[in-house]
Amino acid sequence: MSAERLRVLFLSGVRHAGSYLPMLRADPRVEIVGVAEDPGAAGRALSDTRALAASAGVPFLGCPGDLAEIEADLVVVCSEPVRHARLAERALAAGRHVLVDKPFAVSLAEATSLRSAADRAPGSLSVVNLLRGPAIRRAREWVDAGHIGLPRHVDVEFLSNGAMFASNVERPELVVDPALAGGGELLNFLVYPVDYIRHLTGCEPVEVYAETATLFFEPHRRFGVEDTAVLSLLLTNGVTATVTVGRVPYAPAQTPTFFTARVLGSHGHLTVDEDRPALDRFGPGGLERWPLDGAAASEGVRLFLGTLVGDLLAGQAPGYGPADGWATVAVVDAAYRSAASGQPEPVAPGAGGR
Repeated sequence: MSAERLRVLFLSGVRHAGSYLPMLRADPRVEIVGVAEDPGAAGRALSDTRALAASAGVPFLGCPGDLAEIEADLVVVCSEPVRHARLAERALAAGRHVLVDKPFAVSLAEATSLRSAADRAPGSLSVVNLLRGPAIRRAREWVDAGHIGLPRHVDVEFLSNGAMFASNVERPELVVDPALAGGGELLNFLVYPVDYIRHLTGCEPVEVYAETATLFFEPHRRFGVEDTAVLSLLLTNGVTATVTVGRVPYAPAQTPTFFTARVLGSHGHLTVDEDRPALDRFGPGGLERWPLDGAAASEGVRLFLGTLVGDLLAGQAPGYGPADGWATVAVVDAAYRSAASGQPEPVAPGAGGR
């Protein structure tokens, strides 16, 4: 790898590649070498990937049988979710660093296979996440500094703005058709609240009780997947969490997603607003309010990508790795099992994250 430039190949351009590619190209440390597809890809997947290359003005490199023949340091996998794990494993086997779009995988079996492949591979594996956002990053600093004591409970609300569904989802079936998405909005969005909860508490989820519903959207109803869910989580050390997640007609923000978190600590109470980045701390001194610079989710993604580029150029492992991606899928797996059984379900052990 060049010490100055990170050569990036996009493998499939079906989902969020349209936003990730320009973010990476704007980084002077990055060279976009092109966009490729997997052999056998056809129909909309192939046409979407060709269209991405054309709109971005980068080479379309076809469907190479051997990714090792393409001179790239990092492969970014942006296919429909059901192909995430398989394409990421293929890129790892070619000896490349890999960044896979969320979700890490669409089943626990796939996630376990991908994590094992990453453990054997010479390159690193990371997953797109929002933990570099200004509000969540500052909240973690406050928790680490002991400003609210020990975290005892976390409440997260992560809602997608249905009013922007048509303009912010490349094709509705990429979210609602299990043959492409692997599930419904639990699989699509729960990974973010799980990241926040693990990040703010340092604890691992061990049990999940989930209730799901299809309340708002006809495409979800037609494909038989949920658009909303409410969850209760038990974590290690007796910490608890609640999550409201899904797609609603009008989220309380003028952004594609709306995220708030409340952390109840032994000596204080912290609220986090990622969409209008700010922190509120309630404690012995009353209310302390800290507005922050930065724009919500897009800023979090941009900062994550910039940090990843710096880590790889420095020869360092990314801060968010395969154990973290696996942990999110393990919780999603338990949530779907709980929704089906009507009972709390255990989370598969073995996250061993950061």
